[in-house]
Parts: sequence; structure tokens; C-alpha cells
Amino acid sequence: MKKREAGQAFILVLIILAIGSLLVVPALKLTGTSLQSSQIVTREVEALYVADGAQEYVLWKLLYDGLGANFTYDGDNVSFPCNVCGKEVDILLIMRAVASEGGLVLATDDIVKPTKTVTPDTVPNDTYQVYTYTIRLEQISENNTQGLDAVYDILPKGFEPSDYLAGSSYLRVEDGEWESIGDPLIEVEQNQVRMRWPASGNFTSPIRDFEVRQVKELKFQVGDELPNNEVHCNWAVLKPWDTISGPQAPISVGSPADPGVCDEDGLIAVTKVSDPEIIQPGVEADVKYTINVTNMDGFTHHIEEITDYLPSGFTYTDNSTSGLTSLNPQQSLENPNGVDRWKLLWTKDEFPGGNAVSIASGETLTLTFWVVTTKDVSGSYYNEVLLLSDVPVPKIFEDIGLSEEEYFVSYSWNTGVVIVPAYDSQTDAGEVLIDANMALILGGIAITSWQIY
Repeated sequence: MKKREAGQAFILVLIILAIGSLLVVPALKLTGTSLQSSQIVTREVEALYVADGAQEYVLWKLLYDGLGANFTYDGDNVSFPCNVCGKEVDILLIMRAVASEGGLVLATDDIVKPTKTVTPDTVPNDTYQVYTYTIRLEQISENNTQGLDAVYDILPKGFEPSDYLAGSSYLRVEDGEWESIGDPLIEVEQNQVRMRWPASGNFTSPIRDFEVRQVKELKFQVGDELPNNEVHCNWAVLKPWDTISGPQAPISVGSPADPGVCDEDGLIAVTKVSDPEIIQPGVEADVKYTINVTNMDGFTHHIEEITDYLPSGFTYTDNSTSGLTSLNPQQSLENPNGVDRWKLLWTKDEFPGGNAVSIASGETLTLTFWVVTTKDVSGSYYNEVLLLSDVPVPKIFEDIGLSEEEYFVSYSWNTGVVIVPAYDSQTDAGEVLIDANMALILGGIAITSWQIY
């Protein structure tokens, strides 16, 4: 019995040895692969650690060492190496000073900004031409609770009601497909054509509603032979806000005295520029604002008031006004649309001689003043200007409900931008690369993106 058991055990050992030989080789290979993989993982973990450490170094340099102080323009950059735990890391830091694309809290009740273009914009004398007008509608305000009711278009003098090409009205959203929206209501007032979309009632969704910063475009066609050697301009009016575009989309026929310049219907154009446009976070900065006022009309007009809404946190510097007047403005801290802003107001009392300022046809006047600010949050800070003049309201505008104040108040929209920059930071540790974007805030830095490759 014992001999038989010994023989069986011997056979069992042989079987185990046979199976074991089949298992040992793969096991050894698996162990080798595991060791190699562990080395790779260890290298990547080390690279991730040092790339992350280099980003932390960049954050410290920006916040406490003034690394971004010498950047002067959008895209300005610096690159340098950094040693983290004995491993070299390449760092690239780029300043981004791009005007914000987000919704804005405006000082006025305007919501959607209309911009007009036309093709072609230059034609010879005595030429019949079909023109394609495009009205660009951009939701500038962050308040989009009130939608667009209607769009009015006032054609240049010289067009007839029959000049509109039936079936040519289309609308698109954000460069999407053009879709027909039906023909407008066409009216005539004092030999000038006014069109309205929709022809009756008000727009409904989806035309009515805008997302913040959303752009919609309305295009249509008209055809005629316009008067020779003149510039012919177009206006748009948006309801319910009575927002006016001012004369835009100039068509130059023949050889006008000022090609491409609108000189009808009493336009007083107002724009604003800032110097510098870029300021460093957390550092007190003096900013020079220049308001340019141009009389685009063919007649002399008078400037009665200039109102300037400073960005939140900006303060007027006493006795810094020059140009159109040298007197300080009336100042009041107001809360337009929920944001505290200083309102600067120059009236006849602040103008020379206590009178409205005369501005001749084609003349440009400037008003310059200084402000001081310290901004701790990266972003774009806009200034808005309103100018009140004595331009009379043409009946074609009066008939659709525009008051004198709505018509002859020129609005700069969101101009005069001052930017506190943000930064793109890239750290390259070989096996790992980290791209980050960061914005300075009060007492620290906000990381807006962090991507690992």
C-alpha cells in the first residue's frame, strides 16, 4: 500500500513541475513588465510633481515678486528655466489683455447694440445698383430679460418704397444658416422710406430672445440709382428701448467731398479712449481719458451737456479737465443698473461763458481728464459717455416714438476700456506639460483653467 502511495506522489510531483514550468516563465515576464511600468509611472509622477511645482512658483512670482509688471501689450511674454528638486522645467508666461467678452452692466437702458454695413459701398455716378444691407445685433448688456420687439430701418433719401426687393429679408444667429423672416412693413415720411420687422406685432421667440453676447444679423436688399456725388447713410432703431444706431453703412456715389462720411440727420459722434489701456493689478494707476466729439452733420450745432460714467472703483482727479472746458465736472455717486459708479456731468455752467459749446460741421472737439484707480481683479473696465446736443428730431423718427432726448443724446457704448490683464502659464517638464490661465484677485490669484498633457 505504501509503495503505491509513493508512486502516486511521484506522479503528482511530476505533474506539478510540468504545470509550474508553464507558469513561471509568464510570471517572470509579468514581473519584468511590472518593474518597467513602475519606472515609467514613477518618471511621470515625478514630472507631474515638478511641473506642478513650477506653476506654483509662477503664481508666487506674479503675486509677490512683480513678474508681470514689465508686460506692456497683449501677447507680451517671458520664458525662463526653473529647477524643481533637481529637475529642469521650462516656463513660458504670456500676458493676455483682451477686452472681456462677457455681458456688461451698462449705465443706460440700452441692451442690444446695432451696427450697420452695406455692400457695395462705393459705386459710380448714374448707376443702378442692388444693395445688401446687414444689421448686426449684439447683446452687450448682461440683462437679457427684455427681448427685442422690432427693428426699424430708415433708408437714405433717394430710395423709393418699390426699391425693396420682395423676399430678400433673412436672419441668422451666430454665423448660422440664413432663414427667411418675411417682408417688412414699408412706410414713407417726407420722401424717405422707413421699414419695420416684423410687419405687424412684435418678434416672438427665438428672434426675440438673446443670450448674453449673442449676435444675430438681419439682411435685406434694395435697388435704385442714388443721387450723384453724395454719401448716403442708413439708420436702425430697436424697440422697445428706442436704441438708435446713428447714421451708418455709408454708400459713396461718384466723387463726394468726404467719401464714406455720413453728414446728414444731425449726428454728433462721441468716442472715448484711455491711456494707458493696460494697468497692473494691485498698483495705483493714473488713467487719462479723452472724449472726442465730432459733428457729422452739415450744419453747426451746440453741445449742451456731457455725462461720463466712470468704471466702478475709478475716481476723478480734481482740476484735471482740459480741452473743451477746464472746469471740474459736477460729481455724484450713482447706482445705474445696480453698480456704484461716479457720474461726471459738464453742463453749460461748466462750459466757457456759461453757454452751450458751438461745434461746426466736420469739427472735432476734445475733452480730457484724469482719474485714479487701484484694481485687484483681472478684467476689462469700460467707460460710457452721453452727449446732449441741440439736434432736431426728424419726423421720420418722431413718428415711431423717439423723443428729443432719445434722438439727440449720442452714446459711446462700452468704450474707453482699461484692462487688468490675466496670464497664460505653461510649464514643460518633459513627460508632463501643464497649461494654466490665472487672474489676479484681491489678496490672491484665481486659477481659471488647469490642463495637464
